[in-house]
Amino acid sequence: MTPVPPLERSLPASSSHIPLVMVKGAYDRAGGPETVLQTIVRHLDRERFDPLLTLLAQPERPLPPVLADLLTRVPACRLPWRGLSDAPRTARRIARLLAERPGAILHTNDMRADLLAWMITRFHRVPWIAHVHGWLRQTHSGKHKIYENIDRYLIRGADLVLVGSSAMADEVRLAGGRRVNIVTNGIPASDPALQDAEAAAIRTRISPGGSLLVGILGRLHPGKGQALLIEALAGMRGKGLDITVVLMGEGPAEADYRALAQSLGMAAHVHFSGLVPETLPWLRAMDIVCVPSLKDSLPLTTLEAMSMARPIVASRAGDLPLAITDGRDGLLVDVGSAPALEAAVERLARSPALREEFGEAGRRTLIARYTPEAMLKQMEGYCAQLLEERRVAV
Repeated sequence: MTPVPPLERSLPASSSHIPLVMVKGAYDRAGGPETVLQTIVRHLDRERFDPLLTLLAQPERPLPPVLADLLTRVPACRLPWRGLSDAPRTARRIARLLAERPGAILHTNDMRADLLAWMITRFHRVPWIAHVHGWLRQTHSGKHKIYENIDRYLIRGADLVLVGSSAMADEVRLAGGRRVNIVTNGIPASDPALQDAEAAAIRTRISPGGSLLVGILGRLHPGKGQALLIEALAGMRGKGLDITVVLMGEGPAEADYRALAQSLGMAAHVHFSGLVPETLPWLRAMDIVCVPSLKDSLPLTTLEAMSMARPIVASRAGDLPLAITDGRDGLLVDVGSAPALEAAVERLARSPALREEFGEAGRRTLIARYTPEAMLKQMEGYCAQLLEERRVAV
């Protein structure tokens, strides 16, 4: 890995470029926000922008692979973060970093970063863009619910809040966001065939007998709806369908899901993969991908499954109905309904031709509407507009 320069060695950006200082907390596990940040770093126009990635991480703790990879692709620094007591000191260091880059934009990507931006912008006039990747609201509990409520307050101070869906935009406005714009998430439409060899190996490991694989990729959390698929599995296997459910990811609900599978007599037919290092081969290995979220925006899992030409069964949560046309490139079901989920999965399970048709149609939708280039064009335009408004106001 390329050594990460300390903050004190960071150089001012070129005057012909727009400095973009991106701040992100380095959590133990990576998910959608990290993937979005990865897309930004890889596709940002370097002829217009000088990016600097600032990661808030516990000293000596290894980074998730996605963030470790980013440190090799973009100028970056890693600031120590042991908890909220570090916030004042870290805010001062980021403020100094911004001062070294005249005309910089501050771009934050989670609650920790939003807290620092809120502190900095109380005393320094710097444009602040808060990128909100999703709130789970009633499906959250404990300290995470508290953190989310704090974030709802903090984003009121941002000059601009970027979100990935119209549903999320409405929620941010209700929370008091002064200005909200949508940057539709995008991912590369890589060739699914490149994943076939690894996908075949995954299928052999999980189901040597060749049962149909129906998977959910995401944090094991009540809001993602994995319990609904376990309940639906019991009904489908009772009808003679040879199906294995694959839960790809880690999270606080794993013990509950294992207990649920055991209570329904489905323990042998639910595979817990743990955190998967590369998502695309796993999605390609599935026959059907489910996104039965109780609350969501437009999860990247959906777009990744579309890129792998896999048919999707999703709930009518957030902007999922805008990405998936029911009966054309996937099936939509009512939020929280295990019977509806069961019926939709069963329909696809009984029709290989329909699975192929929906998978190919979804991939065409992705290529037409959800590319990284489209995503970055939107984001870069908002950055330039914000700077121009600040210049005129001065």
